[in-house]
Amino acid sequence: MDKLAVEYSEMNLGVLVLWLLITTAAGFAARKIVRGKSVLGLWGDIAFALLGVFLVGTLMKAFDFSLTGWIASLNLGPLNDVTRWVDVFVVAFLGALVLRAILRPITGKA
Repeated sequence: MDKLAVEYSEMNLGVLVLWLLITTAAGFAARKIVRGKSVLGLWGDIAFALLGVFLVGTLMKAFDFSLTGWIASLNLGPLNDVTRWVDVFVVAFLGALVLRAILRPITGKA
C-alpha cells in the first residue's frame, strides 16, 4: 500500500499555477482532438485533465512506471529540467483524452 502513496514535495503557489496551466492546455488539446462539447469551458478542461492525471498517474504508479525517469534516461542535457512537466502534460493529455472519448456519447459533439 505504501507504493501508491501521494507525494506533495516542493508544492507551492507557483507549482500549483503551473499545474493548472499545463492541465488546462492538456484538457483543451484533448477536447479539440475528440471534438466534444465544451463542458464548463476551460474549467471543464481542467477538471478532465486533473481527473485524467489522477487515474493515469495511479495506473502508472501501480505498474511502477515513471515517464519522468524514462525521459530523463534519454539524457537530453539541459532539457532534463523540464521532464517533470512534460510528464504532467503527457499524463494529463492521455487521461483527458480517454475520459472525453468515453464520455463523448453523453456530452455530444460540438
